[in-house]
Parts: sequence; structure tokens; C-alpha cells
Amino acid sequence: MKTVPERVSALRALMAARGIDTYIIVSSDPHQSEYVASYWRARAYISGFTGSAGTVVITQDKAACWVDGRYFLQGEQQLKGTGINLMKIGEPGVPTWQQYVVDNTKEQGVVGMDGRTIGNFQATMLKKLLERKQLGFACKEDLINEVWEDRPALPQEPIFDLDVAYTGESRAEKLARLRAHMEEKKADYYLIASLESSAWLLNYRGADIYATPVAYAFTLVGKETCDLFIELAKVTPEMKALLAKDGVTVHPYDALTEYWKTLPKSRIAMDRKIVNEMLVENLPEGWTIAAEETDAVIAMKAVKNETEQANFRKAHIKDGAVMVQLLKWVKDHAASGVTECDVAAFLDQLRIDQENSLGISFGTIAGYGPNGAIVHYAPNKETCATLQPKSFLLVDSGAQYLEGTTDITRTIACGPLTDEEKEAYTLVLKGHLALGHAMFKAGATGSTLDILARKPLWERGLDYKHGTGHGVGYLLSVHEGPQNISTVQNRVRLEPGMVISNEPGYYPTGKFGVRIENLVLVVPYTENEWGTFYRMETLTMCPYERDAIVKELLTEEEIRQIDAYHQEVLAKVGPLLDAEHLAFLKEATKPL
Repeated sequence: MKTVPERVSALRALMAARGIDTYIIVSSDPHQSEYVASYWRARAYISGFTGSAGTVVITQDKAACWVDGRYFLQGEQQLKGTGINLMKIGEPGVPTWQQYVVDNTKEQGVVGMDGRTIGNFQATMLKKLLERKQLGFACKEDLINEVWEDRPALPQEPIFDLDVAYTGESRAEKLARLRAHMEEKKADYYLIASLESSAWLLNYRGADIYATPVAYAFTLVGKETCDLFIELAKVTPEMKALLAKDGVTVHPYDALTEYWKTLPKSRIAMDRKIVNEMLVENLPEGWTIAAEETDAVIAMKAVKNETEQANFRKAHIKDGAVMVQLLKWVKDHAASGVTECDVAAFLDQLRIDQENSLGISFGTIAGYGPNGAIVHYAPNKETCATLQPKSFLLVDSGAQYLEGTTDITRTIACGPLTDEEKEAYTLVLKGHLALGHAMFKAGATGSTLDILARKPLWERGLDYKHGTGHGVGYLLSVHEGPQNISTVQNRVRLEPGMVISNEPGYYPTGKFGVRIENLVLVVPYTENEWGTFYRMETLTMCPYERDAIVKELLTEEEIRQIDAYHQEVLAKVGPLLDAEHLAFLKEATKPL
């Protein structure tokens, strides 16, 4: 297998042969997915950096990789010795990758990339920037494919129908909602490029992306038609018949650009941030794009209906039983030579064995001691740490059940803790409780509430470099928009039915990591002369780490909140456990 420097050298030779001065490799696929199939992990291949987000820029004499705060430590480790410089996004003196491209490409030079992996909106902005220096843009060059000798094959797993007992809404009903939106926009067609949006709209799930049950597909919705572009091998005769019953016609995945040439000139709505540059370049002459549009399905699926909400609650009780087994197992084996990889394997298998399980919702993070300070640390057999009967093990994990998607982080005491570790845990817990018990007025956004989670840390001059919360899909991506909780301004209002994570943390480099994560559901609270108010309902059912709590740092109200939550966990999860694990849970949920 070629080393990273050898791969970069091969790419540079190809760039020189094609007259390309600078080449950009992003983390996306033709649908701008956060997580992608192995075939599309070009950025990871060329750089060796395996985080879910990042951008690499290669010139003939320079190479750099941009990562956000989640991956600063991981980036330092994985890029060391590759010749690729780490660029920490948001740090002083670090330019954007776009500005770097302009600054490091010669006048009238050519910038290249695979145009399928960048949204049309982003490509348009990039081209405007390049024009200032008279730089060309070659977006039909997938150079990575020519140097990646053992590139994985494209996935071919079949899709399956998700029953209305889980979706709460039929395909026909969802299509009717989208067509009503199209009528408002005066659009003849609506192009959906998001894999999650297509799967949600047409009530199917797939297996093309690890831990995210979607399939590579485009959906073109007309006023009376619906065309699904997907590898035909993925659609069984039975599934094809179910789709046809609701007016959905199946076409080959790569047939979209030829198909719409057969249609009359039309007005099409699309999300240009998601629809890739190559598709827009191939839009038939005479077609017009509706006014700037965000994928309407994203907002629809973000608000879970009553059936989805009820199923989410079931999924988290089931998952809570899994987590209790993990907590006990870690505490029983912390002095037995088990590794982070053993922890991840044990937990993953517990979830796979659950009824209606489709596996995990993302790669399990199990970071012991200093590794816990790496926000999105991924243990591997070559380097994973061995647990010791002391300090913290941070475990961030989740599952995909027919009843919904889970995502939970627990920081587990493997043995005696230092005062610093206990104080850090308690400060993070205080912020977690404040956000999880927030009552707020309708119209509030996630950026309005973020301060609640950070305040206990900020008061000590501490912080964390990631968002506090992200939306979660229903048997879809564990990261779902448009809502989030972050210091970054977000205009999306939190609405009843939205599921979002509550996960403050603290990560002193080289020492340990603390993160506590529950999923919460936005629900109505009260309505009066002052307006409408909402609150958070906690979905996650798993005890906190009693051995890490400094009771003296908590208020009476915070103690009451912890005790009430623990009694709810015991009541809901306890009946699913055997006697041994029930005894453990009773001890873990004793009143403070």
C-alpha cells in the first residue's frame, strides 16, 4: 500500500500532466453527505486524516488539510510525517482553504476538483473568488480515481420499505406535502439530492453508508410524478411494486441528466448547497431554478410526528438497558487488561443483538484517559489504550433501531478519580442539567440556549470547541439539521417535535475528557398572556456517574433534578434487566 507522501506525489504528477496547478479534495460525495460510503472517502485516502470533516488542498510544492475544533488533536496525530500541514479552522492566522487556493495558485492558473463532490452554491462562490485572479476551474477531473488503485466498489445493498407503523405518515401523504410546497414556489419539479431526504420522503431505508441507513439516490418530484434515480440492483421487485403503487418510477442512478432532457422546459426548485455542481451544469437549456431554496424535506423530517416520538421513547429505553450493561461491564473489567477496542466491540455487539436493530448509528468512540480529550477519537487495534482502575473512560455511541436513532455519551469512572476530574465532571453536568431542563419561549433558537450549557465552565475560564447540540434523524443520520445548539448564530427556531442532543464537555489536553450527552425532545410547556413556551423532554435513559459528582458544587434544584431523572431511569429501564444488572442500576440511581 502506498504511503501518504507517495499518493500525493502520484497526484501531483497527474496534475502536471493535466495542466492543473491546484487540486482540492473535500469530504463529500455527490449528495454532500456528512458520512460517505468508502468509495467516496477520497480526502481520507489522499491525506490519511480519517475525521468526518476536512478539506485538503494540494499544489506542486505545498499541501494542507483544514479541520475544525473536533479534530485538532486527531489531525495533529494523523498528519504527522505526511508532508501535509494541519490548518486549524478558526485559529488566529489560519486562512480559509478557499483563500489559500487563491493565494497559492499562480496567476491564470487552473484549480481542479471533482465537481460531483461540491454543492453548486459553494462552487459558484469559489468560482467568483477564483475569477479575481483569473484562475480557471476544472471540475470534471476526478484525479483521485486515477491514483487510487484499490478504491472500494460502490455499494449495492438493497433498500427496504419502512412501515407506516414507524413513519407515522405514508409516502403519498409526504409527497402531497412537498407538492403543496412546490405550488407555493411555483415549481414544476423539485430535485432532492440529500440521501436522508429521499429516504424519509419515500419511506425506505438502505445500507450504502456505514451506520447511516440510506441509499445513493436522487429524487425528482413533479406535480403528478415522482422519479427515483438509484442503482436498479438495490430495488427488489417487491419494493419496486410498493413504490409504483404510490406513483414512484425507478430509474438507473446515473440517468437523471439524460432523463430531464426528455421533459419540457420547466421551473425546478432545489437546494443548491446540496445539489452538486456537475448536475447543475447539466441542467437542460431553458430550464430555470426557483428562488434560493433550502431542501424543504429537511425541515419536514426535523419535526417528528406523534408516532415517531412514541417510537423514539421506546428506542431509548431499550438502548438504556444496553448502556447499563456497558457501565457494569466497564467497572467490572477496568483492572482486567481490557482495551478501548474491547469496550467498543462489546457495546456494538450488545446493540446489534437488540430486537429491531440495524446496528450502530456511528463509529463508537471509546477514549480512556488522555484519549478522551480527543473529541472524536476513534480507537483502533494498533494504538488503542488499555483501561486502568482509575480516571475516566469517555464512551460516545448510538444505535439504529426501527424505533429510531440513539446517540449517548457517558463518562465512566474506571476507579478512583482526582479532585480535578470530579470537578470537571460536575461542571459539565451542571451545564447539561441547565440545558436539559430549559423552558423557553417560542421563537428561541439553539444559539439562544447554548449559554446555559457553557455558563458553569465559562465562570471558571473554561470551554469546549464543539457545538452543544445537533438534530438527530429518525432511523437516518445521527446528525440532522436544520436545528442545532451552538455559539454560532442559527436562525432556525426550535419547535415541538424536534429531537436534539444536549452534550457539553471539557477536554484538558493530555489528561482526560468529559462529555455527557442525552437526546432531548422539544415539547410544549405552557401558553399564557406572555406567549407560548416550550421545554425539553429527556429521551435518553441512562444514569450519570455518581462517583464523579461533587455534591457540594450542586444546587438543591440540581440534586433534585438528578434524583428525579435517576428514578425515571430505574422505573423505565429496570424491567428490561436481569437481577444482576437491576441491582447495579439500583445502586447507580440511589438518591444523592
